[in-house]
Amino acid sequence: MNHEFRRARTEEQRAERRTAILAAARGLLYDVRVADLTLTELAKRSGLAKSNVLRYFESREAVLLEVYHLDFVDWLDELERTLPATAADAESVAAVLAESAVRRSRMCELAANSPSVLERNLSGDVAAAYKLSFVANAHRFGRIVGERLGGYSDTASMALAAMVILGVGGIWAGTQPSPGMAAAYAAHPELAVMSHDTERSLREYIATVLTGLAHREPQSVLKQKETGA
Repeated sequence: MNHEFRRARTEEQRAERRTAILAAARGLLYDVRVADLTLTELAKRSGLAKSNVLRYFESREAVLLEVYHLDFVDWLDELERTLPATAADAESVAAVLAESAVRRSRMCELAANSPSVLERNLSGDVAAAYKLSFVANAHRFGRIVGERLGGYSDTASMALAAMVILGVGGIWAGTQPSPGMAAAYAAHPELAVMSHDTERSLREYIATVLTGLAHREPQSVLKQKETGA
């Protein structure tokens, strides 16, 4: 249904428009890469004019960051349900985290594009709201995993979440070859060493991070505020 000529006048109607836009973006990301998703196509899929989409989200990037947040929360909900309460070793936890993350291709694609693309066209208010939600999600992630592995401090929880998300994004980006690269790997067996399996690579990475946290309390990586002399 086209909402272009029916302006939302109540909070409920505005919420419906935002939901329609987010649903359209979530659907499109199964068909196109993040870099190829345009505001024009998003407006068309959601049944709104482009100017009307911008009434609810300040930019294409703001829409995609909200989708990323929702996907991350969905992932946390799944982990809370499915991670065995008695998991006692990094290997088994890493296997669950890697398998469940890779299954969520849209979340992985958004994680891969978040720092370099999605965070670049935002106002301070939208950027702050996104980062505050990420901090809350990071603490929840650390609690979920920590409950299975003996518990983590706040610093360790944040380090774990940051490293896992960096790993999800980086490993996903590095294991999704272009058609040309895929053809090169297929044609030249000696290049097979460059073609990594996404889930296996992510599992090994997360297991290494978890093993490290079992033996070392991480230092804060936050920038220190400069003080005057």
